[in-house]
Amino acid sequence: MSYNEVQLSELAKTIRGLSIDAIQAANSGHPGLPLGCAEIAAYLYGHALRHNPKNPHWVNRDRFVLSAGHGSMLLYSALHLSGYDVSLDTLKNFRQLNSPTAGHPEYKELPGIETTTGPLGQGVAMAVGMAFGQKIAKAQHQVPLDNTTYVLVGDGCLMEGISAEASSFAGHLELENLVVIYDSNDICLDGPTSECFTEDVAKRYESYGWDVQTINGHAFTAIDKAISHTKTTKKPSLIIAKTTIGFGSPNKAGSNASHGAPLGSEEIKLTKKGLGIPDIPFWIAPSLSAYFETRNAELSKLEKAWNSEYESWSTQNPEKSASYHLTLKQTFSAQQKESLKDIALPEGKATRATSNSVIQHISKELPYILGGSADLSCSDSTFIKEGGVISAKDFSGRNVKYGVREFAMGAIASGLVLQGNFRPFVGTFMTFSDYMKNAIRLAALMNIGVIYQFTHDSILLGEDGPTHQPVEHLASLRSIPNLTVIRPADTTEVKAAWATAIEAQGPVALILSRQGVPENEGSNFEEAQKGAYIVKKESKKPELILLATGSELSLALESAVALESEGKSVRVVSMPSWELFDAQDKHYQSTLLPLSAKYAVIEAQSSFGWHKYVGREGVCITVDTFGKSAPIADLKKVYGFNVDAICKKINTDLY
Repeated sequence: MSYNEVQLSELAKTIRGLSIDAIQAANSGHPGLPLGCAEIAAYLYGHALRHNPKNPHWVNRDRFVLSAGHGSMLLYSALHLSGYDVSLDTLKNFRQLNSPTAGHPEYKELPGIETTTGPLGQGVAMAVGMAFGQKIAKAQHQVPLDNTTYVLVGDGCLMEGISAEASSFAGHLELENLVVIYDSNDICLDGPTSECFTEDVAKRYESYGWDVQTINGHAFTAIDKAISHTKTTKKPSLIIAKTTIGFGSPNKAGSNASHGAPLGSEEIKLTKKGLGIPDIPFWIAPSLSAYFETRNAELSKLEKAWNSEYESWSTQNPEKSASYHLTLKQTFSAQQKESLKDIALPEGKATRATSNSVIQHISKELPYILGGSADLSCSDSTFIKEGGVISAKDFSGRNVKYGVREFAMGAIASGLVLQGNFRPFVGTFMTFSDYMKNAIRLAALMNIGVIYQFTHDSILLGEDGPTHQPVEHLASLRSIPNLTVIRPADTTEVKAAWATAIEAQGPVALILSRQGVPENEGSNFEEAQKGAYIVKKESKKPELILLATGSELSLALESAVALESEGKSVRVVSMPSWELFDAQDKHYQSTLLPLSAKYAVIEAQSSFGWHKYVGREGVCITVDTFGKSAPIADLKKVYGFNVDAICKKINTDLY
């Protein structure tokens, strides 16, 4: 179908006018990108995208991701004009308190926003995840999916290392359903890109295995030709669109002055005059209403036609259809939970090994579970043994080999969740969670269900030494809102942790040991899901309460026996998850941790945050320095993780 250049030109003008007016009204924002990329947005929303604004959740829709999220008014304007439920009033309230038109696009705030963006480069990786998820779903179930994911990126997105990681991964897998449009305007926030970014982007992406085109980003004929070409290639596509930042602004176009500040009322008048936009605040071209009424009627017919095709496929393929629907519903029944609870597992193993046994079980029960690791599946114990490895030639597997790309892995996993068919878990060593921290943070901000398996969880991993021994990482992860962090102590708690992770709406981090741990008497599946519970009751009124997590719980139990031999009444509380415990009612919390007792915590990580539970006078038998390269037995002795050292410290500091 040919495009209507007259109407797309009117749409581009209107996007520019709405954007600069909203930014001026807010006295805050980024006009440079909306002015520079208006033709690109007009072509996508006015012609190219196969979507239905009246049904933003159509599973076979094309997706658009604004990776350069600072240019959010471009997206908001396009959504409003193309018929999404985005009112003009929300545009007028851009960047205001509680307005859904936030400074950067936020997932679920408005229909048509596929993901939260703003931290540059992450939109690229999440879009890779969306395109990747469509390929996997199609291969696993043979469902007739044929959508495309489009991404608009800027210079900053391509400077960030995550875009290199994700683009390399996408090229390796030949994701032909991914189109990245690069707003190449030679200007970044601090000035011209000649001062900091002079690589040959085209050659870089060609080396990744992408199809690369360079076009005039303001010419509809060039945009149309380039987008049409992407339908013919078997590679992911990069369209380098040469544009002018702040296009149309007579005094700021082509300059970083237009990047991140309102144009000003006088400059807006001059800009509108030059572009042929009436000097009316929030003007909308009159012809666009009828244009989009016709276009959206056609898009609704397109969705109905696909739905008919899908129904026909579903009737002919009932088993595949049923499995596909399970990936969309992602249910976890009471029977499946009970089955998980009852699986027999060997005791004395590292919690990473126990977790892998759980993974084998749930992967058979839950078709939406998808595994992956950053080149460590043989060590972080994430591999689904009967799952097969996904490759460019076969997307039907259950294991993703992300390579040593932790940051991209985290963001791609978010994209897989957002695509809608999968609950991915991704693994690496806990110390490398820092590499992917901002991807975890963004998943938490969106409150989406990525599961992270972080192994080698303390200095007690041993000889690899302080570079690989996490110390501050638990405290760092626990500080992220919406992220549930669980450090289970044994097989029972590992199973409970996985049940919690599957049931959770938001992201969950499982913190697992390299070394073997015993099964602890008093360990309880249901109680562990509360985040903290008593594993050993005191002989009388609790005088001393020992808190512990993970591999240190067994040590706390041994220490309690020694302390009770001295006449003390000791309670031991397993506390695998602060977040789950903090969600319990106050009665449960105060009964479990009464103010009248003395407290000590045993955990081979930083003490940071523990005083919330043990009080200012509480004893922290923790690690507040970096580790050492040595066998685990030596490390326990040096850092005081043995019964004698613990009893001595408690007696010295509390009695």
